[in-house]
Amino acid sequence: MKKTTTMVIALLLAMTMVLGVFAGCSSSQPAADTPPASADAPADDAAPADDAAAAQSETRSGPCKEGPYKVGMSCNALSISFWVQQNQEFISEAEKLKAEGVISEYYTTNANHDVAKQISDIKDLMTKGCDIILIDAASSTALVPVVEECFEKGIRVASFDNFVDTENQTTIIKQDEEEFGRLGAQFIADAIGGKGKICILNATAGVTSNEYRRKGAESVFSQYPDIEILAEANGDCDYAKGKGIVESYVSAFEEIDAIWSQGGAMTQAAIDVFNSVGRPLVPMSGEGNNGFLRAWKENAEKGFSSVAPVISTATPRVALNACIADLQGTEAEPIIQMELGVITQENIDDYYDPELPDSYWCETDLTKEELKELYSK
Repeated sequence: MKKTTTMVIALLLAMTMVLGVFAGCSSSQPAADTPPASADAPADDAAPADDAAAAQSETRSGPCKEGPYKVGMSCNALSISFWVQQNQEFISEAEKLKAEGVISEYYTTNANHDVAKQISDIKDLMTKGCDIILIDAASSTALVPVVEECFEKGIRVASFDNFVDTENQTTIIKQDEEEFGRLGAQFIADAIGGKGKICILNATAGVTSNEYRRKGAESVFSQYPDIEILAEANGDCDYAKGKGIVESYVSAFEEIDAIWSQGGAMTQAAIDVFNSVGRPLVPMSGEGNNGFLRAWKENAEKGFSSVAPVISTATPRVALNACIADLQGTEAEPIIQMELGVITQENIDDYYDPELPDSYWCETDLTKEELKELYSK
């Protein structure tokens, strides 16, 4: 189990505490209620006070506000275990902050891949009086108007994983999805000597992570004219869908030299299909998913090799704490870039956990106890 977000959150909290020492947004009333300086006051005397008040009482996202805060998270879907674990990260952090008195209420919604439903969910969170709204977007473009509406109202809004394509939000939490694609593609290119026939397993059409990963892969494959892409399809990072796609691949193509995949569960399915039909395993890129890592380890003696970029499920924690800090006067960076881990044959045991199920994702800030409870449901 790896934890890389703790330092990011600790830094955000430390900055907020420092700001509090120097007055920040710590007045007894919300900054929006602070009366303006008298127009009759002498300009020389009023200007310094006004400048200080402006610096202390609002950020790019709007007026600061004392807590406790109401917060909401709008999920694109909870159809795969990654999103379920990600949602639990939010709940875990929200429960902790509620116990500390930082937030008063929190809500989560599930749009089930329905853009219209997600827009309605976000509007409902606004109606509930949420001070912070976190979003894993079903569409990077269709959600722009509702996100900008939140931003204009001073609601701290942040997107992550599949983010919304507008600067008019408090922050975007990014993990390098293009690098994810490049890492797997370069591994494939090196493993097959720069030439061969490959198949591709993409994630979910229309979401930003899918598009950026595929773009990163193409930046590598385009440098190898002797690599032929036989077919590609969207498996939604789902084991069953990935299995069906790979079954169609092995039926259609006698020769497949490698598989580039966007999802660990899909790569696990590809391994199982190759084994079931008696085909020798070929190089396949993966992801930091426990089931895939188990399959990798079990097939290492057969010569199976891979590389697995690691996307953290803890992005909602970073987004939530950045928005809280912004409400308290520490302006959030427009983009917060999280580190992208990489699993290789040399460090796979640092990530694989035999005590947790295949559906577990290996970069998390959830405790072992929280994970066991989550996956026992």
